[in-house]
Amino acid sequence: MKPNRLSMKKHTLRFAVILSALILAGCASTQSTTSSTSASSASSTVSTVSTSEESGADETDSTGGAMNGTIGSVIEANLSFKNKDFYIDYSTEDTVKIDLSAPKEADGVKVSGSMVTITEAGTYVLSGTLTDGQVIIDACDEDDVRLVLENASITCTTTAPVYAKNTDKVIISLPENTESTVTDTVTGTDGNDALTAAIFAKCDLSVNGTGTLNVNANANDGITSEDKLKITGGVLNITSADDGLVGKDAVLIKGGTVHITASGIGIKSTKSEADKGYVYIGGGTVDITAEQDGIQAETSVLISAGEVNVTAGGANGEQKTGNAMFGGAQSTTTDETLSTKGIKAEAALDIAGGTVTVDSADDSLHSNDSMTVSGGGITVKSGDDGLHADNTLTIEDGTIVVEESCEGLEAIDLTINGGTIDVTASDDGLNAAGSSVDGGFGTAGADTLTVNGGTLTVNASGDGLDSNGALTINGGTVYVSGPTGDGNGTFDCDGVFAINGGVVLGTGSSGMLKTPTTDSKQNTISVSCTGSAGDTVEVKGADGNTLVSAVAPKNFTNVMFSTPDITEGETYTVYVNGTETASETCSGVVSGATGMGSFGGGPGNMGGQAPNGGMGGQMPNGNSDGTAPPEMPSGDSGITPPNGNGGTPPQMPGNTSDT
Repeated sequence: MKPNRLSMKKHTLRFAVILSALILAGCASTQSTTSSTSASSASSTVSTVSTSEESGADETDSTGGAMNGTIGSVIEANLSFKNKDFYIDYSTEDTVKIDLSAPKEADGVKVSGSMVTITEAGTYVLSGTLTDGQVIIDACDEDDVRLVLENASITCTTTAPVYAKNTDKVIISLPENTESTVTDTVTGTDGNDALTAAIFAKCDLSVNGTGTLNVNANANDGITSEDKLKITGGVLNITSADDGLVGKDAVLIKGGTVHITASGIGIKSTKSEADKGYVYIGGGTVDITAEQDGIQAETSVLISAGEVNVTAGGANGEQKTGNAMFGGAQSTTTDETLSTKGIKAEAALDIAGGTVTVDSADDSLHSNDSMTVSGGGITVKSGDDGLHADNTLTIEDGTIVVEESCEGLEAIDLTINGGTIDVTASDDGLNAAGSSVDGGFGTAGADTLTVNGGTLTVNASGDGLDSNGALTINGGTVYVSGPTGDGNGTFDCDGVFAINGGVVLGTGSSGMLKTPTTDSKQNTISVSCTGSAGDTVEVKGADGNTLVSAVAPKNFTNVMFSTPDITEGETYTVYVNGTETASETCSGVVSGATGMGSFGGGPGNMGGQAPNGGMGGQMPNGNSDGTAPPEMPSGDSGITPPNGNGGTPPQMPGNTSDT
């Protein structure tokens, strides 16, 4: 649990909100549509555009059906792809061919030793090998220069092998069945300007096609654009001494396959203006192995389609340790100055589609302000938080699996409206903490944890669901396997704990038992009931029908359950492995065993028992016997809904030890 770090300017946050709205409107669609989407008063109407890669003028938007309907004007100007960003068959064009093995001057081409300079707009086909040389683009401000790499090899030991010095836009095209390579040795300069990448552009840069481009950046970054960097195709294999891809204005990936191995950051955008500094992935495959952050944006990261795989900071081997009851988990990382998050955004991080897989030493998904998940599939392993937002974290839809974490989901205001979420945590499963009015020693803070829908499965060694303020369950299906030790609780909050709807089943310890407040709108029953890891817990009504059931991944001494079917005056029975273990008659909103509650989570508070912290906290990363936790059976949340058939429930995911 970390302090709040809200630092972005209002104009940056406004851009993040507009970007988020576009993704929710379906910016990754591959078909043109005439439907419209709602927008704020600061919106403009844009007509449907062609999605053909070859039709229309170069300046025609070609965003795959995104730029239609009513959208924000900032998006219209900044999240667009032109036809020229996509591959065009150059065999039908007037081209200038350059044999790099023996370059010769031609129209638009100057040669000085091993330096080849392109001075005019046009399409230039490069082939052969340029040893210890440089290709420079130095044309007019309004010119577009297209480089077609046909099995070209360019190496340089003194500066950037490919340098776009002056032009409006450079397009690098990779024809089918070709493989080209660019290799540098040192970081060059042009006057006072450092050329910090093997391919360095002071203008917009696009990469397209189906061929392969290998970039061996031994000095610094792989590919850098001081404006926008767009990738719509090709296979890019980038190995860099520092960062892989850098687009200072933005990085936009619509297609292709990008493999990055970076000693620094995988992909980053660095400008902080309201309409810049973002990373957008709307298609293709992106594989990143980085020693620092996988993806880093000065404003926002938005993913609407494609496949993104990130390993950051040596993966989750640098797991946090320490006692969260006295200040939270501490890192075992030797260099605390490096950021080793999977995907990090300053303003907003939105996942609307595609698949995202992250293995990171620090937070897997992190935003310094807000995060929204509205679709797609996310699987993460984290040495700290799985998903963390300094301000708000909202889950609307999609599938989220946090396989390993210190804390699974964390934000000041954490809201779940839908989706399927499965969290395994060595500390708190879900944690609402970080506000400037955090609770402490029983004092409620401004934080909120709200579940309105979806399916939520939590296996936590600290508190299962923890809020420094209010904890509210209004709907959905919630199963929580809480701690085995008495220093934490299955449910924990400093403010009001209300269950107003949904199906809830919690198993855990009794020492810090927290039950809902009596102003809840749905009845809840809590019973003292002992079971072991792997036992099937089943709750039945007087009519013998099963209300809810699950397989407990850890030992427990308390079972708490709530469903819409629990009515006052009726008796409900808990069975463990088919044997009646406890029963209770509903006498009001809360019936049965009650406990002292707990103090809630938060920085420096009596917050969640961290691993290795005593009082029953569980060691991180799995079972006490060292075996991997079992996987959830495909297609089943592990919970039998109300009035179920009482069949054998599946094994819940997570630890199966009896610690």
